[in-house]
Amino acid sequence: MNKEEWLQVENALQSLYTQVVLNVDGYKINLHLERMNTFKNVISVYVNGEFKGKWLLEECEERRRFFRKREKSLISAKDRKALNKLPKKERKEFEEDYGGKYSWYEPWWTSFSSLKRHLIKENESIELIEIR
Repeated sequence: MNKEEWLQVENALQSLYTQVVLNVDGYKINLHLERMNTFKNVISVYVNGEFKGKWLLEECEERRRFFRKREKSLISAKDRKALNKLPKKERKEFEEDYGGKYSWYEPWWTSFSSLKRHLIKENESIELIEIR
């Protein structure tokens, strides 16, 4: 896709329930701007016209290519600050046990620019089919 087509897609996704259809490496991707709650809209992604919950739970092509990965630390910022006051040995032991992160995937995007970057990074060919 060229710069003009990306701009058309971005402008189309500023209206609720507008549908953009893309051909991404052989997958038909439908993008919709939908309301998540009273004050928040998101861009929902449908692969070949459908969404399957198993894509969020299992390692698969659809999840890697199209869905948003989120990560969060097991330790809150407040606890991390308190952790810095501990002696080095105790801090190291604690971080080995609880210092990691967990991740999950979401079938929506809160930012068009991050969606665009992800699609370009993870896929080779992206074509605009139509805007409804």
